[in-house]
Amino acid sequence: MNLAHPHFLWLLLVPVLLAASDHLRRAAAESAAWPGIRRLWAGPRGLAPSHNGARLPVRWRLWLGLAVIVFALARPQWGKIEERVFDQSREVLLALDLSRSMLATDVKPTRLARARLLLESLLDKLKGERVGLLVFSGTAFLQCPLSPDYEVLREFLPALDPDYLPEGGTDYGRLLKAALEAFSNEAGADRYLIILSDGEALTEEWRTQLETLKQRGIRVVALGVGTEAGSVVPAKDGSLVKDERGAVVMSKLNPTTLKQLASATGGAYAESSGWVDLPALLQQTVERGKQGAMAERKTVRLGERFQWFLAPALLLLLWSYWHEFPVSPKARDLRRARARAA
Repeated sequence: MNLAHPHFLWLLLVPVLLAASDHLRRAAAESAAWPGIRRLWAGPRGLAPSHNGARLPVRWRLWLGLAVIVFALARPQWGKIEERVFDQSREVLLALDLSRSMLATDVKPTRLARARLLLESLLDKLKGERVGLLVFSGTAFLQCPLSPDYEVLREFLPALDPDYLPEGGTDYGRLLKAALEAFSNEAGADRYLIILSDGEALTEEWRTQLETLKQRGIRVVALGVGTEAGSVVPAKDGSLVKDERGAVVMSKLNPTTLKQLASATGGAYAESSGWVDLPALLQQTVERGKQGAMAERKTVRLGERFQWFLAPALLLLLWSYWHEFPVSPKARDLRRARARAA
């Protein structure tokens, strides 16, 4: 037998302490015998005579019922139960660029808004895949771990903007490192990293992660969000971002890094200056894997037996309420009694 929550057994101290307190109360009541005075005990069937030295009823049903309830809370388990589980072993990690250049308007309404719309269209088409969300700029952060529940991702998407992360820029090295940590280590799973960015990489450290991506079978599906003509980038104060010389910065799509990532990992690249069917693009990449299709597996778990203890515990408590708890005597109206006597 196994207990799922053995720490609940500490609650057994409650009925033990209550039983000890009740025993002390009964001992005090029995020692206080009044000679020559007849005592009456109020029970569930009314008043009954009691002789000096008679013991008060022991509430063993109450204490035993509480103890059995505590044991049920610990969730006793025994007996193996086999279950068939159909699992989708395909993992999709969405990586959204939150650098300030994503606020450029060469893609309407903005690059970032277009990226959000593309991700929402993908979530509408996915079924059963485990999907996670990673945001990056000068740093990278796993916002939502891999899960088949997409509603959490939908709630986070509208709130994401460049102020969400503390460092600006675009560091693909940190992005790939965070992605490798986010994917599971299950064997036989297809893994896809979908990157939506304008491609302006500031370092070349990401190249050291390529071999690890290949070994773990992670395919990169990259979307270049922006145009070659580019656009100015708005600053936090409403002005335009300028370089150290005071010239207005013109942000252009630089797809070189994204193309290299997709090519090196057997993925795909597309530009999103126009509308891109991201689900179809992902499906084309999935066709190269196919090992991540729906898989059937058997799991073995212990059977829950706590309900076997709840029923007798409730019966003991009802039995205790009926036999062991005294009734409260009703107050008498002495004025009406005097009037009847008169």
